[in-house]
Amino acid sequence: MYARETTIATTLSDKRLLTVDEFCAYAGIGRTSARKIADSTGCKFKIGQRMFIDRVKFDRYCDENSEIETDAHA
Repeated sequence: MYARETTIATTLSDKRLLTVDEFCAYAGIGRTSARKIADSTGCKFKIGQRMFIDRVKFDRYCDENSEIETDAHA
């Protein structure tokens, strides 16, 4: 199992469109949360009946919406 997770992790960084299962592994979340995030962030990409998540858009969304805590006393 560990070898497969390592293989998935190395190939996910090369792919732009991730399946829901790949995105779950990439983001460390469950399927339901992955679908909600894809819908709410505009990262959902459909080809026919298949749904993919755009990794680049998701990463950009995370970068733009993350907050870095700084020490106010410094």
